[in-house]
Amino acid sequence: MTAPTKPSRLPWLTPLIAAGFLALCLWVGCREFIDIVQSGWLPGRKGPGLSAAEHPLAFWAMMAFIGAGLLCAAGMAV
Repeated sequence: MTAPTKPSRLPWLTPLIAAGFLALCLWVGCREFIDIVQSGWLPGRKGPGLSAAEHPLAFWAMMAFIGAGLLCAAGMAV
């Protein structure tokens, strides 16, 4: 048998904090996405980066993948 839980005094605070964190992550992600597209260079974390001039198909495939992830996160935020 579990003990009854007390109702929260601010039930709207938790979703507001989650939405604010998600909005911050989306803001940073979109800024990075725009910077990568404008420069044409996707930096690698542990290996060499990916250039739009040298490997256009791989570059735009990665941009589509990152863009789809940002759109999914924006859809979850709404």
